[in-house]
Amino acid sequence: MGLFGLRKRPATFGLDIGSSSIKVVELAEHQGEYGLRAYAAVALPRDAIGEGTIKQPGVVSDAIRECMRKAGVGGGTAVISVCGRDSIVKRVPLPKATPKELADAITLEAEHHIPFAIEDVFLDYQILGETATSMSVLLVATKKGKVLEYVAAVEEAGLEAVVVDLDAFALQNQYEFNHPDEASEAVALIDIGASVMKTNVVRGGASIFARDVPFGGNNYTDAIAQRLDIPADKAEAAKQGLDVGVGWEDLVPALEAVSRELSLEVQRIFDYFASTAESERIGKIVLSGGGAKLAGIENFLSSSWGVPVEIARPLAGIDHAAAVSDDELTEVEPLLAVGVGLALRHPGDKPA
Repeated sequence: MGLFGLRKRPATFGLDIGSSSIKVVELAEHQGEYGLRAYAAVALPRDAIGEGTIKQPGVVSDAIRECMRKAGVGGGTAVISVCGRDSIVKRVPLPKATPKELADAITLEAEHHIPFAIEDVFLDYQILGETATSMSVLLVATKKGKVLEYVAAVEEAGLEAVVVDLDAFALQNQYEFNHPDEASEAVALIDIGASVMKTNVVRGGASIFARDVPFGGNNYTDAIAQRLDIPADKAEAAKQGLDVGVGWEDLVPALEAVSRELSLEVQRIFDYFASTAESERIGKIVLSGGGAKLAGIENFLSSSWGVPVEIARPLAGIDHAAAVSDDELTEVEPLLAVGVGLALRHPGDKPA
């Protein structure tokens, strides 16, 4: 408890539990300004987490502990997130209602929109807009088993998960923090992880459309391994530009083939979005995650979609000099979009 019985806001940090690595991001806040106090990343074996499901809890918990030690973060209160097909995000129209009426109606309404048993999910919602007679509500449901699976891994590492978000909303948190005045066009935030691609189309502080797709950086690794007949770990190293005796020109055919698949996957998402968003047009795409680091990926995708594509800069509005040098920034920044979005959250606040 703080002075005069006022509860102090607990110190928290972002804990991004990804398919290929654990990332810790801790921010320091002073008078509305943020600085990057610490960050670290620890690689995971490929089979530890698959398509957002923890398959080796002990390995994941050990990696969390190692990442905390590496970052030098001592606090025990983490903000985490989940992704994958166990979560559903839907924007639904409803008649105008009081907060109590809306809370009472959400469960009933969710039964019409969510393909899971209501008793098996955690439900949340946010009002996006309203008129004199109607309101637009963002409905979110995540299977309880998924959330409890991640919370258990965090607790096994000796931490407490005080907020559980979705990766897609963490992307939105950091983007809107860094672009507070950008409200006129719809922006597609796309995080290409190792096994899941997260997409969140946002405009004016609201999520218009969000979807996760089981497609990611591992698709590139597998294509390289198959085409060149080399082990997956060597293919992964070659993809990252390491000198493992594989020339870049040998990688290009496999990389281009998978990039075409990626383009088609995103086009399917955009087509579905266009069919549900009442003529809303996507004005820009922002890429993050390990997949965003592939050489020339933004130019390839921009030419494929006819929409400007840029790489995420989650540290643009954050003083990062104490933790990340300018030389490291290009390499590190695309990987921290989810972690920064989580580090901006605190218990009791409202997500973006």
